[in-house]
Amino acid sequence: MQDAATTIQAGLWERDAAGRALYRLSLLLALLGGAVLLAMIGVSVWSVVGRWLADSPVQGDFELVQLGCAVCVATFLPLCQLEKGHVIVDFFTLKASAGVRAWLDAIGSVLLGLCSALVAWRLTLGLESVRSAGETSMILDLPIWYGYAPMVVSFAVLALAGFYVAWAELAYRSAE
Repeated sequence: MQDAATTIQAGLWERDAAGRALYRLSLLLALLGGAVLLAMIGVSVWSVVGRWLADSPVQGDFELVQLGCAVCVATFLPLCQLEKGHVIVDFFTLKASAGVRAWLDAIGSVLLGLCSALVAWRLTLGLESVRSAGETSMILDLPIWYGYAPMVVSFAVLALAGFYVAWAELAYRSAE
């Protein structure tokens, strides 16, 4: 049985232009992450088959997969937040009113937004550091900052998504 709190959570972003724009940006990031994931699968299969058939694996395959994993995780997070897809342990709030749950969800979303903004800031500093140092991967000699760039954008968008969901949860809850 669905209650008002569950109903409002679905498609929260659909209610205004800012939410729809943030959703489109988050979807674009998730699609980018999906493309990276497919590329990682291709590299892994190519490497295993090459090792098996011709004793010729893809050089640096683990570097590419390692970099791709970090990018994938980061790019999927903003869409997950907007869709309210994060795991929620509601054991203690199961019998709370919809208003109390909305406030707790909003507080959680603000905390997620703050933490994500902090991570985006630190990733930006890290990007500048490894870029100015010219740090590269050991085998492929790929600049390490290539992996940082999409993660900075993803965590910045995740911060916006967190703040947006907190605002929308409270704004639309009080309007009902």
